[in-house]
Amino acid sequence: MNGFTQLLLKAGPTRLFAALGIAAVVAALLFTLVFRMGGESNALLFAGVETREAAEITQRLEQADIPYELRGDGGSIYVPRSRVLDARMMLSADGLPSRGSIGYEIFDEPDALGQTQFQQNINRLRALEGELGRTIGSLDGVASARVHLVLPERQLFARETEQPSASIVIQLRRDELTAGQVRAIRNLVASATPGLSANRVTILDETGRLLAAAASGTGEDAAAEGIDARQVATEERIRRTVTDIVEGIVGQGNARVQVTAEMDFNRVSSTTQTFDPEGRVVRSTSSTESTSTSAESARGVTAAANVPDAGGAGAGQSGSQAGDESSEETVNYEISNTTRTEVSEGGRVRRLSVAVAVDGTLTPGEGDAAPAYAPRTEEEMQRLTALVRSAVGFNQERGDIVEVVNTQFARTAAAVAAEPPGMFAFLGDLDVMRIVEIVAALIAALAFVFFVLRPLVGGLMRGGASAEGGVGVPQLAAPGGVSPAGGGAMAALPSPDDPGIDVAQVGGRVKQSSVKKMAEVVSQHPDESAQIIRGWLNNAL
Repeated sequence: MNGFTQLLLKAGPTRLFAALGIAAVVAALLFTLVFRMGGESNALLFAGVETREAAEITQRLEQADIPYELRGDGGSIYVPRSRVLDARMMLSADGLPSRGSIGYEIFDEPDALGQTQFQQNINRLRALEGELGRTIGSLDGVASARVHLVLPERQLFARETEQPSASIVIQLRRDELTAGQVRAIRNLVASATPGLSANRVTILDETGRLLAAAASGTGEDAAAEGIDARQVATEERIRRTVTDIVEGIVGQGNARVQVTAEMDFNRVSSTTQTFDPEGRVVRSTSSTESTSTSAESARGVTAAANVPDAGGAGAGQSGSQAGDESSEETVNYEISNTTRTEVSEGGRVRRLSVAVAVDGTLTPGEGDAAPAYAPRTEEEMQRLTALVRSAVGFNQERGDIVEVVNTQFARTAAAVAAEPPGMFAFLGDLDVMRIVEIVAALIAALAFVFFVLRPLVGGLMRGGASAEGGVGVPQLAAPGGVSPAGGGAMAALPSPDDPGIDVAQVGGRVKQSSVKKMAEVVSQHPDESAQIIRGWLNNAL
């Protein structure tokens, strides 16, 4: 311990201050490196935020004492990973971010009482558009949506009014939406808007591609658009069915399918009435019976017969009586009658044409040789033809055509084989830039220690040891042998032949007077001495 204290005392204040400064710098670098390595990394809070909302979000984060970082021109906000959920919950309670749309919270403002009816109608329309945009944006595959509604005002004493309409622009998360999802969005908007029908909703994506078109008119125009859509949907359904079956046998991408369907969209209503004479049924029966009696006298006409109260005068006269009986029956029959009404809706397939092209098989060549192409056998083609006919419901009587042809496809250059995982594949989803930053800081710290601190400390230790042993500054002359004073003001280290040094007595040590002399020279020429020390350091490095 005493030796180390003596070493510090003999090193001099300049070297001590230099060593302490270097040690402080190295400690600060190491502390910063360890702090950054052990510190918590930031995670994405929100991305694609507008400038106005970004300012509100950052202000709210500052109030909550949550550190944040802005990246990507201020559109992406990062916070410590452990505070992400808390920050999102806090901002959601404040309605941030609103994604540029305003919902029914627009009516929460206290100054709504003094608004005019026009302003209230506009705010109602904005709120409805904002709520629909948020609902559509929450669907799977949709990043965001903007809704524009046209709700005409009803005019007084007007017989005809304009129908409402809607336009929707969708930003997708993937390539496209299915037909069912597009139809669901149209029905959603139509159901939430008073008086709006689904065929009056137009949907576009962010690239301007039309996903659903509104009906251009009524009557024949709308019917024509519906017919085209139904025909395309039928052809697409059959094409997907055939493609799934064929590619499941020949491989993905080895089949091309095209379908053309001639469809009958006529709506036919027919009524048939049939009478069956054998199917008689008694409907009613009527029976009538009648009986009549008549008497005839055989005497002639006399005067006594015309005398009143002469009843007894004709007692001996004779006569004859006649009777008549008749019966009648009427039977009514009902003939069996069948009436049949049949309505045939349009959309029946009148004729179907299916064309299928199937690629052959490729056999890999040896080494770098190109793969060999081989056509498929006749048995395989017959089996594929039978499968396709069964899948499309082939009907020869209506003139269906199914052609399955084996041909070689025109292919691009062979795909490059998958490269083996690189040396950094183990990193996975880690933050590579964070790791690179830590490694670079570590390398810089090590370089500073080995190339700056180590030579300085070594020179300090050697100087202290020399001072403790009575040696001054060895080899104080410049590397070229020229003294800093230029005129021999500082002599080189005396050689062993110098008579002032007794090698046998002092073991090569410099006399005390030489040490004092060199100390005086350093005091008189500090700049030259510093230059010589720099040269020593350069040689040591």
